[in-house]
Amino acid sequence: MPISPFLIKETAGKIEPLLLNMYSHKSEVLMLCVSFLNRFDIEIEPLFACIALYDVKERKKISENFHCDLNSEQFKGFLRSHTPCIDSSSQARSAVFSVTYPSSDIYLVVKIEKVLQQGEIGDCAEPYMILKESEGGKSKEKVEKLKAQAESFCQRLGRYRMPFAWAPISLTNFFNFSTLEREIRTTMLQARRLSERSLNSEDNYAVSNFKATTLTVNTFIKQEGDRLSDEDLFKFLTDYKRSSSLQRRVKSIPGSLKLEISPASEVLSCCLTPELLQVKPFPENRSRPQKEILEFPVREVYVPHTVYRNLLYVYPQRLNFANRLASARNITIKIQFMCGEDATCAMPIIFGKSSGPEFLQEMYTAITYHNKSPDFYEEVKIKLPAKLTEKHHLLFTFYHISCQPKQGACVETLLGYSWLPILLNDRLQTGHYCLPVALDKLPLNYSMHSPESPPIKWVEGHKGVFNVEVQAVSSIHTQDNHLEKFFTLCHSLESQVTFPIRLMEQKITEATLEHELKLSIICLNSSRLEPLVLFLHLVLEKLFQLAVKPMVIAGQTANFSQFAFESVVAIVNSLHNSKDLSKDQHGRNCLLASYVYYVFRLPEPQRDIARLGILVHFHEELALQMVVSTGMVRETVFKYAWFFFELLIKSMAQYVHNMDKQDTLRRSRFSDRFKDDITTIVNVVTSEIETEHAEKINISLAFFLYDLLSLMDRGFVFNLIRHYCNQVRILSNKLNTLPTLISMRLEFLRILCSHEHYLNLNLFFMTSVSAPASPSPSLSSQNSSSCSSFQDQKIASMFDLSADYRQQHFLAGLLFTELAAALDTEAEGISKVQRKAISAVHSLLSSHDLDRRCLKPEVKVKIAALYLPLVGIILDALPQLYDFTGKTFFSSLICPLKVTSLSDPDEDQESTNAINQSVAWAIAGNQFNLIRSSGAPLSSLYNTLSPDTTRNLLICFLWIMKNAEQSLIRKWIADLPSMQLNRILDLLFICVSCFEYKGKQSSDKVSTQVLQKSRDVKARLEEALLRGEGARGEMMKRCRTPAGLNENLRWRKEQTQWRQANERLDKTKAELDQEALISGNLATEANLIILDMQENIIQVRNCTANNLLGGVLKVLVNSLSCDQSTTYLTHCFATLRALIAKFGDLLFEEEMEQCADLCQRVLHHCSSSIDITRIQACATLYLLMRHSFSSISNFARVKMQVTMSLASLVGKSSDFNEEYLRRSLRTILAYAEEDMDMQPTLFPVQVKELLRNLNSILSDTVKMREFQEDPEMLMDLMYRIAKGYQTSPDLRLTWLQNMAEKHAKKKCYTEAAMCLVHAAALVAEYLSMLEDHKYLPVGSVSFQNISSNVLEESAVSDDILSPDEDGICSGRYFSESGLVGLLEQAAELFSTGGLYETVNEVYKIVIPILEAHRDFRKLTSTHSKLQKAFDSIINKVPGQKRMFGTYFRVGFYGSKFGDLDEQEFVYKEPAITKLPEISHRLEGFYGQCFGEDAVEVIKDSTPVDRSKLHPNKAYIQITFVEPYFDEYEMKDRVTYFEKNFSLRRFMYTTPFTLDGRPRGDLREQYKRNTILTTMHAFPYVKTRINVIQKEEFILTPIEVAIEDMQKKTLELAVATNQEPPDAKMLQMVLQGSVGATVNQGPLEVAQVFLAEIPADPKLYRHHNKLRLCFKEFIMRCGEAVEKNKRLITADQREYQLELKKNYNKLKENLRPMIERKIPELYKPIVKVHSTTRDSFRNSSFKKYEAHSSQNI
Repeated sequence: MPISPFLIKETAGKIEPLLLNMYSHKSEVLMLCVSFLNRFDIEIEPLFACIALYDVKERKKISENFHCDLNSEQFKGFLRSHTPCIDSSSQARSAVFSVTYPSSDIYLVVKIEKVLQQGEIGDCAEPYMILKESEGGKSKEKVEKLKAQAESFCQRLGRYRMPFAWAPISLTNFFNFSTLEREIRTTMLQARRLSERSLNSEDNYAVSNFKATTLTVNTFIKQEGDRLSDEDLFKFLTDYKRSSSLQRRVKSIPGSLKLEISPASEVLSCCLTPELLQVKPFPENRSRPQKEILEFPVREVYVPHTVYRNLLYVYPQRLNFANRLASARNITIKIQFMCGEDATCAMPIIFGKSSGPEFLQEMYTAITYHNKSPDFYEEVKIKLPAKLTEKHHLLFTFYHISCQPKQGACVETLLGYSWLPILLNDRLQTGHYCLPVALDKLPLNYSMHSPESPPIKWVEGHKGVFNVEVQAVSSIHTQDNHLEKFFTLCHSLESQVTFPIRLMEQKITEATLEHELKLSIICLNSSRLEPLVLFLHLVLEKLFQLAVKPMVIAGQTANFSQFAFESVVAIVNSLHNSKDLSKDQHGRNCLLASYVYYVFRLPEPQRDIARLGILVHFHEELALQMVVSTGMVRETVFKYAWFFFELLIKSMAQYVHNMDKQDTLRRSRFSDRFKDDITTIVNVVTSEIETEHAEKINISLAFFLYDLLSLMDRGFVFNLIRHYCNQVRILSNKLNTLPTLISMRLEFLRILCSHEHYLNLNLFFMTSVSAPASPSPSLSSQNSSSCSSFQDQKIASMFDLSADYRQQHFLAGLLFTELAAALDTEAEGISKVQRKAISAVHSLLSSHDLDRRCLKPEVKVKIAALYLPLVGIILDALPQLYDFTGKTFFSSLICPLKVTSLSDPDEDQESTNAINQSVAWAIAGNQFNLIRSSGAPLSSLYNTLSPDTTRNLLICFLWIMKNAEQSLIRKWIADLPSMQLNRILDLLFICVSCFEYKGKQSSDKVSTQVLQKSRDVKARLEEALLRGEGARGEMMKRCRTPAGLNENLRWRKEQTQWRQANERLDKTKAELDQEALISGNLATEANLIILDMQENIIQVRNCTANNLLGGVLKVLVNSLSCDQSTTYLTHCFATLRALIAKFGDLLFEEEMEQCADLCQRVLHHCSSSIDITRIQACATLYLLMRHSFSSISNFARVKMQVTMSLASLVGKSSDFNEEYLRRSLRTILAYAEEDMDMQPTLFPVQVKELLRNLNSILSDTVKMREFQEDPEMLMDLMYRIAKGYQTSPDLRLTWLQNMAEKHAKKKCYTEAAMCLVHAAALVAEYLSMLEDHKYLPVGSVSFQNISSNVLEESAVSDDILSPDEDGICSGRYFSESGLVGLLEQAAELFSTGGLYETVNEVYKIVIPILEAHRDFRKLTSTHSKLQKAFDSIINKVPGQKRMFGTYFRVGFYGSKFGDLDEQEFVYKEPAITKLPEISHRLEGFYGQCFGEDAVEVIKDSTPVDRSKLHPNKAYIQITFVEPYFDEYEMKDRVTYFEKNFSLRRFMYTTPFTLDGRPRGDLREQYKRNTILTTMHAFPYVKTRINVIQKEEFILTPIEVAIEDMQKKTLELAVATNQEPPDAKMLQMVLQGSVGATVNQGPLEVAQVFLAEIPADPKLYRHHNKLRLCFKEFIMRCGEAVEKNKRLITADQREYQLELKKNYNKLKENLRPMIERKIPELYKPIVKVHSTTRDSFRNSSFKKYEAHSSQNI
């Protein structure tokens, strides 16, 4: 039975042994079946096959021979006289080969032999090469003649063989080389032999996945008589593999050999081991067995001997009789294993070949005809006797075989003898030998001497002429000096031997025995690694015997305990430090783990020692040696403490069993001294905690104490546990490694708590009135008398981790204490510790559910009572829980907002899920804020748990609530303070979001995410540019972002496993479906438990006090907002209806905000496609309206809330079904009409009115869905809908929020912010009429600095806003806190959009309100955000423009556009959008609407002539436009922000000539400037705005020239004065100004327009203006050239000279034109009189034509 180590498999918190193969690198196992089909073209004689594996690269034979033949019965009859019997084991035709180190250089070599006959090999092979039996005629006669000759040779020479042919077969295709290199590297070259492998499913790890393959060898290579050695074979195979030409040149024999190669099956039927022992199952009726072929690995295989094996292999290699007499030609060697010198002493232990006896007394080598120096390839396999003596030897007898029959002559002629003693100095002789050959008869007692000694006649004067190799594969003979000496001396102690004893060349007397034995013990570790591993089990067994058995030597008692123990420690250290031996995940040596688990047995006590009463128990001696060890020995012992702890446990268990102490009291099983030693060991381990091996030692100790709980007195073990935990806790206070030490304590306790009797160890039955029958018989039931103590406890104390609890429930108390400590600790790296602590508890609860002993409900109740203190710990950890309620960044900012008080201290704290919840909570006013009573900021005090960790903790909470006794839960709730009760509701709220059903997850989502990322590339680039961030910033973001791995490290006893979050990609559809099913069931179960908790709260508490009703309602509404099963929804709606019926009045008066949320969620479920859900939702909504009417005879508020809910649903939700919603509305109407009690009232009429309004909203929804793919049209429609609700502020605000969310999803943050600003202005209008506070804004007028568009909200006048009217402005946002929340949210969006200046304007409205409320915390946050905004403005790179948006004029022409025909808009696009991008987008969208052929984009910006357009086509004209400002506006718009904010006028330019061409010469080039005025200013609540006015003015050619020169001059001025200077930019501008090759440059412009004074006086002023422009231009050029001179480097001097030269040339050419003035422009036309100085009021100069028309 092969041995394997054990791993520990964690199953729901329990730790169980899992048997795995201990060697991760396993042999490739090949099944080989051999069969002949028409072996050769002629069949004339019996042939014999020998198959073996060879590794060409290592030049080594790697398997023993497998002999087989497939001769017919006719040919077998030729040999019957030489075959005394045929054993079944020799008839095998199937073999199983194992390959530990697969390689592409491994060949399977088939050698064919035949019966010896006269002639060379070539002569014997020639008939096979030229004759074919199928040809008939003479060929057939020759075949018959040859067959007769063969029969004659077989009868005479049947026992002799000769080489014939061979065939190599490469096994490259049968090994799995894709993973070979990795397997060898990772498994440290570990393997095992086939006969020792474990036949279980784990062994398939390294076997190649190939199918059974049938190979047919069609050609055989003829053997060469002088090339038979293995060296010749390896050389030939190397050349054969490398050269294809060699394969064609070799002489081949045609034939057919069929081989079937396949992977060996798991269970081999009818199989024989290499020793020919039967392997079960072995059917008796099977005639042909399979043989396992022993492997000779190319390298060491470190596997201990586990089966008896004692084989000797003899390889005759070469004989040199070249100088011998002529008679020595056909030479064979008879090989015998002798036990004496008589001929009858030949032992029948030589393994036979095929079709013969199983064992033989002699074996003959194959004969090479007429060769005096033959090479041999024979393998003689011998089964060695278990006990060898000096008489055992190998005898080699050399014969000449006469092939020709001669009358009276003998077939065999004796040539000589040689022999090899098997033992030399009592050691087995192996290796290479060159032996002499004796010619004379062997003398008496020759076997006692080496072949060199006897005085007889030798061949060639006693020279060595015979080469032979002897190798052993033995589990008896160590072949290592140190091991041999140790075992020999141990044997001399155990047996009656006669002293002195001979050990190699040393004689040992009884007096020196003790000293020599101690030396041999010390030297054991010096043994070679391979023999030490091979005999590891025996070595350890002997050492353990020496440790506990006092030996009597020469009448004196000798104690070897310390020496034996230190030797064991040294061996353990060597095995762990060896790089060639495999280790498990925790670095534990697999050989040692295997030994402890499978092999170790207690040393048997000596009878005489036992009678003397000085018996030493192994566990006591081992513990003592561990205690008294010192120095390096002590350090090593505790470094590898796991091994010695496992030994202790195994020995203790066997001691209890052997001594029949199972029924003895635990405290009496072991001695007090042993207990003291165990205590000391635990203390020593505690002192080792500060070492580098602390974690491994901690785990080893935990498993040790885990096992001690099953063997020793549990009170004693508990004291050890308490002491250890206390010492570690004290140590943690000294060292600054708190998370590490908490983690170690948690691992320690987690292992202990996985004990199978964990519940009984914690006395769980003492937590209830009556104790159940003990699930484990190992726990005494005598303690059950204290069960009544439960009745005396206060209910509240059961939920606290009190001292009494920790004392009564020891292990659970320790675990909960560590959990609480981990959650209360704030230190680096504590998150992993918290995850580990929560995972431990979660695993324990899982194990209880899987434990069959805990299935009864009454047992579950008591188990749940054991975990009640965990509830208090979870409630205390409430601020640390991950917030599952946030979906995405913007949905959390905009979608359903809740209103809170302004003084909420937690509004500015950011959650770890990247959601800034401060704004949402400021608007929401969530009383449901996850804070402690101290009101401290969450993120500053506590480390937020990860989603998975939070989920596990919440599962624990729900498990307890489900299984605990419900009457107990109700009593507990009834006594709880209101604040604690609110915390429970907070926890339930998080639970609802945590266990929301996510639906089926598919790997297709990954590709969808990749596609989405590619679509967002441009947006991310824009954002990076907008924020001034580059690649480095993006990289830093990625570095700060978690990699997404779920680092859920789970301990197993032998294995640590990491789970990755993306493992979903490797799962099949069936697995994904199963996961979805489990997820759905979990969501339903969790929510039903939550619902039961709420029912308990409603039943036992007064919900009218302390806002409990609001808390319950929030949880219910949250559950309705999540995806739920129909089962849960049915129960939830029933609870809601009961709540409405019981607390309806309070609901409508105190909880209006929650009522509004409830309406929205119920209405959403009214659109469900599931009938039962829709029916339940309709009934609930109708009851809500009916009860509202019954309370106040008017349900205006509910009507408004329902209407707003539907508007919000339509605007935000994309998954509601309009048709189902209309059905639900009809159902509600039917309820109202059939409700007889309400018929006398106005209720049915008001319901009809409400439903009419709802149907109107649904009609708008239909339109919206038509434009779902057209974002601009969709926003226009939503804007019109919002405009239509001008008389309903609540609905208008709802639609503005809908628009904000749509914009946010498109990342149009500025527009989203503007929507919220409009909403805030609407709220301000309401507040200004309701309250007269100076700190509040005065309606929408106060928002003008943010946007001039906000004034449209002032249209909501007094006749509309009536605060007294029920249902109007009753939403949560029409309050000061709502106003602040909207503005803060708008500020966040402005900041995200890069409009930092606007953030300041927003907070100018917010700050007075905060100051009035003395909310200094929020003021701190506000000013911090302002500082951040201002820093963002300041820190922009100088000269780098901020990117706010790009604008395009878009005109639609064609009847296909409907209302859009001839409409012009200005579109705002992202900052870096180019004209082709928007053109492609619009053309693609409308192409899908109207057809690609029906849409055409007009490429130019000229006015569109409708008469030239095709009536059936849709035309789109797109033009890039820029903001336009008058000169007076530019004075106020100084910054780049001001030039890109509040934009209403845009301009685009169209060049043209009078003859219709767009471009012409300078004299012909005109330009049309078109100024567009939009209805509203950008940015607005939409991204496109209608054009309401268009102005055009035309520039003449000279005016165009003036404009161009002004631009060039401005560019020069900017480049010259830029700080810091930019030399490249300056040179580029200069090159375009003074360069010699500038086309239509300044010189050409001047020559065209300034060369002559214009004849038309109207052009005088333009001429003069252009002249002045050139004058300034040439001045700027000079400044730029000088500036460039100061900036250039030495290598640019020539360039500077060229610039200077070009500048001077340009200046000289322009000088005449610049200096030429028009005299008429400077002639005075008004006389100046001293008395009429008022004339200067107008002007001193006028145009020439005006002067000529006046008479002075």
